[in-house]
Amino acid sequence: MTEGKIRPPLRSTKSCAYVAALLGCWIIIEKPTTTNESTDEVVGKGGRVYCPTTYWFFFCAMKRIPTPSVAASTAVRRIEQVRRILGNGVTNAHRQSEGLTMRINATTLPVSSLAILLHPEKVPLPFLPYSRDGAGVPRDIEDLSQDTLAHLEWLMKRVSLGQDVFLTGPPPSFIRRNLVALFCGLANREVEYISLHRDLSAESDLKQRREIVRSGSSGAHVSVEWNDSVAVRAAVEGRILVIEGIERAERNVLTVLNNLLENREMNLEDGRHIVHPTRYDSLLSTHSKVEMDKLGLVRCHENFLVIALGLPVPPFAGNPLDPPFRSRFQVRYIPANLDGRSVTESEPTRRVKDIIQIINHANKDNAIGDETAGKRTLESAKSLLLPKFPETALPLMDALLTKFPAESKSIAKVLERVWPQSWIGKGLSTEQTTSLRSLIKQQGADAESNTLKTSYQTLSISRLSEDSSKAVVQFEAPDGSHVTATVSYGSRNVALELQARKEFIMTPRQMDLQTIMLQCHVLNQIPCLVGVNGSGKSTAIARFAEVLGYEEETINLYRDMTARDLIARRGTTTDGSTCWQESGLIQASLEGKIAVLDGIEWLSSGALASLQRFLEDGEVDLPNNSTLLRNDKFESIKMRCGFSDEEMKARRVFPMHPSFRVIAVANVPHSGPSASGNSWMNEEVAAMFHFVKVDEMDAVEERAIVQSLPDQARTSLVEPLLQKLLTFTHKYRAMTAHQTTSSSHLSTRQLIRIASRVSASGCKPGDLYTAIWRECLASFLPSLVRQSLEGLLKDSMIEKPSHTETLSIRKTDSLLHIGQTQIPVYYIAEDDAHARSLIPTSKAGPQNMANKGFYDNPLQTQTLRDLAIDFNLGEHLLLIGNQGVGKNKVTDRFLELINRPREYMQLHRDSTVSSLTATPTVENGLLVLKDSPLLRAIKDGRVLIIDEADKAPVMISACLKSLAENGEMSLVDGRKIRPEFSRQTSSHWNDERIIWMHKDFRMIILANRPGYPFMGNDFFSTIGESFSCHPIENPDAASEIALIQQAAPTVDKELIVRLVSVFGELRRAFDDGLVTYPYSLRELLNIVRHVAAYPEDSLGQTIRNVFDFDLHRPDIAKLVQTVFRKHGLDVTGFNNVSYVGLGKPSLVLSMENTATKSPPKIEAPKHGQVDPENKPHVGGSNWAGGTGGSNTAGLGGRGGPYRLSSGNPVHQVSDEEKSKVPQNVLEAARKMGKDALEKRLAEISMNPFEADMYVSVLANVKDEVRKLRVILEGVKSREKERVWIKNQTIGELDDGKLVEGIAGETAIFKSRGEEVQDFSLVQKKPKRVKVVFDVSGSMYRFNGFDGRLNRSLETALMIMEAMDESFRSKFVYDIVGHSGDSTRIDLVKANTPPKNELERLRVLQAMSAHSQYCWSGDNTVSSTRRAIQDVALDEADEHFVIILSDANLRRYGITAQEVSLVLESDPKVQAAIVFIGSLGDEAQRLVNALPRGKAFLALDTSKIPSIIKELFASIAN
Repeated sequence: MTEGKIRPPLRSTKSCAYVAALLGCWIIIEKPTTTNESTDEVVGKGGRVYCPTTYWFFFCAMKRIPTPSVAASTAVRRIEQVRRILGNGVTNAHRQSEGLTMRINATTLPVSSLAILLHPEKVPLPFLPYSRDGAGVPRDIEDLSQDTLAHLEWLMKRVSLGQDVFLTGPPPSFIRRNLVALFCGLANREVEYISLHRDLSAESDLKQRREIVRSGSSGAHVSVEWNDSVAVRAAVEGRILVIEGIERAERNVLTVLNNLLENREMNLEDGRHIVHPTRYDSLLSTHSKVEMDKLGLVRCHENFLVIALGLPVPPFAGNPLDPPFRSRFQVRYIPANLDGRSVTESEPTRRVKDIIQIINHANKDNAIGDETAGKRTLESAKSLLLPKFPETALPLMDALLTKFPAESKSIAKVLERVWPQSWIGKGLSTEQTTSLRSLIKQQGADAESNTLKTSYQTLSISRLSEDSSKAVVQFEAPDGSHVTATVSYGSRNVALELQARKEFIMTPRQMDLQTIMLQCHVLNQIPCLVGVNGSGKSTAIARFAEVLGYEEETINLYRDMTARDLIARRGTTTDGSTCWQESGLIQASLEGKIAVLDGIEWLSSGALASLQRFLEDGEVDLPNNSTLLRNDKFESIKMRCGFSDEEMKARRVFPMHPSFRVIAVANVPHSGPSASGNSWMNEEVAAMFHFVKVDEMDAVEERAIVQSLPDQARTSLVEPLLQKLLTFTHKYRAMTAHQTTSSSHLSTRQLIRIASRVSASGCKPGDLYTAIWRECLASFLPSLVRQSLEGLLKDSMIEKPSHTETLSIRKTDSLLHIGQTQIPVYYIAEDDAHARSLIPTSKAGPQNMANKGFYDNPLQTQTLRDLAIDFNLGEHLLLIGNQGVGKNKVTDRFLELINRPREYMQLHRDSTVSSLTATPTVENGLLVLKDSPLLRAIKDGRVLIIDEADKAPVMISACLKSLAENGEMSLVDGRKIRPEFSRQTSSHWNDERIIWMHKDFRMIILANRPGYPFMGNDFFSTIGESFSCHPIENPDAASEIALIQQAAPTVDKELIVRLVSVFGELRRAFDDGLVTYPYSLRELLNIVRHVAAYPEDSLGQTIRNVFDFDLHRPDIAKLVQTVFRKHGLDVTGFNNVSYVGLGKPSLVLSMENTATKSPPKIEAPKHGQVDPENKPHVGGSNWAGGTGGSNTAGLGGRGGPYRLSSGNPVHQVSDEEKSKVPQNVLEAARKMGKDALEKRLAEISMNPFEADMYVSVLANVKDEVRKLRVILEGVKSREKERVWIKNQTIGELDDGKLVEGIAGETAIFKSRGEEVQDFSLVQKKPKRVKVVFDVSGSMYRFNGFDGRLNRSLETALMIMEAMDESFRSKFVYDIVGHSGDSTRIDLVKANTPPKNELERLRVLQAMSAHSQYCWSGDNTVSSTRRAIQDVALDEADEHFVIILSDANLRRYGITAQEVSLVLESDPKVQAAIVFIGSLGDEAQRLVNALPRGKAFLALDTSKIPSIIKELFASIAN
């Protein structure tokens, strides 16, 4: 080798020459047969890369490599000269004047040497050290395909012409990023990168960001500095600006770049102005550089270029390109399989890919509207085809099968892991699943996917040495072959950790999960565990971290979290300067932890996609202008540039810890209604993770866990009780999986809690029944579901308690005794006055204060005992119930008895995660976070009361769940809450950022019951399993009487007994849907206290203090009055609007109600004037649609011709005033009303006889129609609920933007408005409902016996009346019938529901006629099967079928098994059958034999409308 020349140890001369060109060094080519010596060109595939041999000197200068061919003094002088030149500001133009030339065929592009670049660390590596998927990525220039070279040539042409570029194509996005990195790495071009998302700020994220800087000894000097953002840095420094995720940006954000793209000009916030290089150079000829700087003119570098990356919209979700923005780019489509198929593809990979090709070709050949296809197919037939397999899954699958070839023996398992769309959300239909299995079998592979998800087992995990960061993992395949791999190992002290934590119970399912996660670890892929709460995901992650010596960093995700929050947040330093604080995810990457992204289902797909470069490429640019690189990339770039660690740090480039890993968790069911609307899952996100389907535990595994828990005292259930509990649990899960209602789903965590509670209470008869009833919140379930639950308990031989135990309370200095249960009394030092002040008291306050104290009673004493049992077990508590039942009173009494200080928080609509943990304020220019009651309770070991938990956004509940389950929570200011037991084993035990949870900390959550009429959020489904639930109900009669007698001892006991009976009946009326308000103990106490204080007031006037809310509802007011009179209570004056008179002496001062003003003189009836503004009009005789008026059409008045509602509140005229209307006016009003009716009937071609018939049917279901409409309206109002919209320039100050406000930014406000639809969300489709009525001959035959046909007609009318046009955006229904003649009789079509009374009547007449004249026979099963098949073909988010049948099936040889198979024939269709008649006990036997929750009995046909109404309510919710 010639002296002074360098020969890299590479495998080929071509590789040698390429790297030499890249690094700027000189090389000897020993075999010049492949080179052109005249031009020093090296021939590559399809082109040449030019490699001059003159730039080794610059390489030596930058790397300080000795040059023996030159005298030492000369070499040093030349090196220093070059360094001085480079350091004295050689212009960019001059720096590029010498360099390489990149050539592909005839296309050339000048390339600067790395040695001349000021920031060579910003030049990406063209070839990655390793790929995340491990397959199909070029490692060298020899690996580049013709397609890749064609794309590179196209990019070279665009750069030569100075044209901005848009690279589009399907996922995965790293294909396009890698292509850009390859091009920029070959061309030695510095890169600035930004990933767009909906929370991006056009000014601060793209142009400039303000920062407050304090200087001076005391920080007295304050200044505002402007930091250039990516677009400005790229334009000034001549870099390539890479903008990824164009489709994710909100509209009109990217317009800030339009002038920069078009004219290379931009006005900056600091007063400078970027100008076109030609214009700048022209000005420089007449002005000095100093003058130009004073003018604030900045030269846009001629090498500045923009490369945008995005998905094509459509077919992919996103915002379409703005035409002015689009017109500025040259576009290139980059397919997903670029360099994706390896020539060394293994046989297992080929087998799976053959199946995938068949699937995709079938889709292509049968495409609807494809003119080039060989054949066409019906749309209904196309839905039976398998959906196109995403190309994004191919690299993941290739990597898996290459390393673990035995996985190919079960192709179904492999597809499940790389094709999450097939089972997350809607997934594959039954027919599609059958087609897939058939296809796999045809290819000679195993099509079954059993409970175990991998064919391998983990044999051993051994650390290389005691302090090594590597471990060896060995796997074993079914054939005995082994796979061995070296993986990263953490730094945690596992031996100490095992002593501090409870032991894991390893079951086959958990071992299977461990093996899959270890495979992901080997493949450098990110596992994403998907399953319902309580399926063991957290346990699997904790075990994985433990066996590999990792510490976990849990990042709890929530809906309000922005893409920026995932990386960093704004803050202030101690002197008041603004700064950026790293997120938990970034800290984990620096410290080598496992970052657990818990709850990715809360994030939009756009926010997730913004992490792609970080998770897939191992690169992330932080807002403070620093860059984190994956460790191997960091070392490669450091070596390439010749920098030391200190130089890289000075350039703000930092390495990630080599052991850093990420695990994602999605807490959602795999399929079903609650999973079908998942907005986070799309093809782009599917390519980011290796998905792991976490199934629920079976009975065997749960038995093993319950019996093997280390704390046997908690779960020492006797075998018979344990067997009953397990039997019930799995039957209940099967029932709730089919339910159309939202009910509690018993998780393993809840199962253990039930077992622990029964064990702690002594396993007495009835304890298991009570514990299950509580955990399922059975008291608050809809009546149909509650009946099914009772049936399951009976089937499982779990009996009710035979009697109620009488309990007494005794307290000593150290113990509290409630019956046989005892709990320690908390000790507080005498001098701790603050803690003592936080102990609640049950003593009554002054007469004029709301606090009236606590009164002991039997029921609430039992509740106190139950709270004590769970408190002893270390549980956090959830008290849930109606308003006014004493949740706060019971809680305060309990804490008073055990002497525990409390902190109190009340949540509401505007509660945020940040307000939950800290209150941000600004003091002397510093951002100060005041500890919230939550943090104070955690630090001091107090009990935290969180009230109105159902009123806060659901993501607040998700944070509380992590705190309750794991004792962990990440705060918005970067601090973390961690459990005390992990302190001794943590390497960060003295970290000020960690708040160690006190061992005595507990939470008690108070919330209203779920469902209507409460307006809360569905928080229970999110956190219910993490807390010990205690339903708080109104006391029973005996307890209520005892309580009231203590509260009002002077009131006659007989009156108390009667009032208790009245309220008991009103509560039952609420459960039956007759009233809309759940009257509680609070209202009863208020009535009794008024009676005690003012006995001279009449009871009729007194109860108005409670019931006047319903005075405008005549039906409810009448029912209330009837119930009071039924129990012998005189409530005269209750429904009188006037508060004066009624035998009372005249008052000196009276408050006159507008509705009670003396009405005007009675005149002839008339329609009245129509107010175009529809303002409310009370009284008078002018306006139509008014209330409380005279002689005009309206409501609540007197003498009007007919009723007319304007939608405004109703003011009712008293009966006394109505009686004053003259007879002639009444007759005229009747005639006018009759004329209006005849006119309406003529409009719809309906005769009076038909009108009477219609009204008579409607009268029987009028209440059900109203109730159903109220429920459906509730759905609409919930979906229209407004949210806080952030990043506004007006509105209320956003606490999370205080630092931005200090810095002077303007978009720091928030305002209420309707949530902006995320482009990643699939447009919600209406719920699809099909109702199947039995119109067979038996319906007509037995109508005289039980009225079944009449009730069916009433039910059909109820549905048609309630489901009018206003609900079509949310619900689409149709009605069909079945009889002996036909399996489908169209009665109401989905696209043309009846519009008026006549059309609805015609439907009823058709039902009656079919039943009267059809042939005998029963088509219940066939009709149900057809209905399910038909409704499944319609596009909808959820599908429902409700069948009514008279259970006359045995006569036709139809068995319960046949009915059951049909009801469950399609998993995406929820079907339920209601038997409305029976011969003997046939219907009851059918209900018992069919799955619980699928069949209901209504032998009392009067109940049919209310049962169907309740099923519709379940559908709505």
